[in-house]
Amino acid sequence: MTSVTNSYSNDQTGFLSKIKELVEHHRSKFTMRELLAFFGKDSIIVSFFLLTFITSIPLPPWGAGFETIPGGLVCIILAIQGILGLTSVYVPDFIQELEIDISFVQKSETVQSMFGFIDKYMEPNRHQYAFNVFTERLLYLLVIPHALLMLLPIVFTNGPPSQCITLLSLAWLLQDGLLFLVFIGLSIFIIIAYIFLFFWFGKFLYKTRRTWTFGLWQ
Repeated sequence: MTSVTNSYSNDQTGFLSKIKELVEHHRSKFTMRELLAFFGKDSIIVSFFLLTFITSIPLPPWGAGFETIPGGLVCIILAIQGILGLTSVYVPDFIQELEIDISFVQKSETVQSMFGFIDKYMEPNRHQYAFNVFTERLLYLLVIPHALLMLLPIVFTNGPPSQCITLLSLAWLLQDGLLFLVFIGLSIFIIIAYIFLFFWFGKFLYKTRRTWTFGLWQ
């Protein structure tokens, strides 16, 4: 993959070019180590994108709701590393050697739609004031609750949180400050909405406890 990286070394939007090249690559299986080396800097945020990109695509569930658990767990670990100030990913060797098959992503029409969305709405290097140490730490903090939701094998707790992490990471990597701030607001709103729904559902279960426990819980 070295030759691929070199061919896009002078591209102003190098990250996007690498994503396009990866989708068009003749190979469909890569180890985590290869992908991290391929994308280079910002490896923690790049990892967020790579870990959630597949589960953010609106595809039918392929793991009975459990497909987002590995990505969510690793995102939490990486977010903690970012909060602690690590500048590059520390991942055990056995995880780095995990092989990722992106063949169905390469064939997906949704991926091409994503490129169209980026070309139409995202502008690299816009509003650079949005990118600083504070917003970087905020990004890591927001990833944690969304990743926790990804660990729950419950309907509707997988897609939106995964998509929030993907969009936040993409806006950061393309340095689009306007959309990055928009996605921060969206992520906070979604977290608050889930908290409200969990409290409401908990109260609903408590009120109907005699029904769903067949009277065993008074």
